[in-house]
Amino acid sequence: MLRFVDHFVARLPISVGLFSFIVSVHVHAASQIPNLSAISDSDIRSSAIAFVNTSTSPGLEGATIQVDTDERNSEQLRSSLGFGAEFTIKKHIFNGYWSLAVVGGTLDDRIDVTADTGEQVVLDISRNVIGLSGSLGLSFPVDQYFKLRPFISLGVADLRTTTEVDGLPITDASGETKTLTVLDTSAYIGSTTASLDAAYSRWFNDNRLEMSAQYNLINTELISGDNSVLNTTAWSQTAMLKARYSGATSLVTDGRPWRWQAYASHTNFLSFDKASLGYTGLFEIGAGMEWHMNIKPLDWFGWQSIGLSFGVITSRNVEGYNFGLTAR
Repeated sequence: MLRFVDHFVARLPISVGLFSFIVSVHVHAASQIPNLSAISDSDIRSSAIAFVNTSTSPGLEGATIQVDTDERNSEQLRSSLGFGAEFTIKKHIFNGYWSLAVVGGTLDDRIDVTADTGEQVVLDISRNVIGLSGSLGLSFPVDQYFKLRPFISLGVADLRTTTEVDGLPITDASGETKTLTVLDTSAYIGSTTASLDAAYSRWFNDNRLEMSAQYNLINTELISGDNSVLNTTAWSQTAMLKARYSGATSLVTDGRPWRWQAYASHTNFLSFDKASLGYTGLFEIGAGMEWHMNIKPLDWFGWQSIGLSFGVITSRNVEGYNFGLTAR
């Protein structure tokens, strides 16, 4: 059954940023799963960091992503509801930039592994994260087509994970042996992301070409009071490329025009191992319609348009889609 994700995001062309957030995390501890060396402490840390970063990092939009391999079957859902815009700073050649967003994500991950004692074990991992982020920065025009934007983003979030281990005999403290074990533990994560965004925009009569590139350098610190496996600090990197072409239509609402758009994008999670989530890169192609309002609320920032878009996501052993509400 299809699940649609509504996300209200500003697809602004440029940014350099610093993103920080603290999350409460519940993940399973390797020490609680005996005879399962196929899942190492490093795997647990990497998977937790990868899920948080692929759900809450700057520049990511709502999506549903499915991974299907011989050993793994998972569905990841991420969404965002927010807005961002430039505002005028008088007597300066650069503008200011701000954004606010509620971000979230879920992951249902089923992994088949073999225990050290030979049993075939199924891990069912369910993760959920929700958070709030805000950004403030500057937008520098390099020339009439090209911009750079530095900004600082701060956020908070909460993440919860439940892990079911099925098929592995585990004896609990009371001496009872079970083959189905449910694990919940907790930790805190603090993350800081430095991003560099650049964009090119040019009109060709009534048509517009927009291209952007964004690089994120992310430092993530995990702190757990009940699971020392998660006490670590890790660096990771992501890169995103996007091209968008739009044109005029004959549709008009309240005297304001509708425009069509087509886009293609690629996101590469440069530092993640494929074992963490089942993918390291995603390609997306899509189209949509936008209603151009061109208003300036409170005479402070410009609100250009609002619209709908749909995209198809693909990669090796990965398929997905992106359906949402957009604002610029």
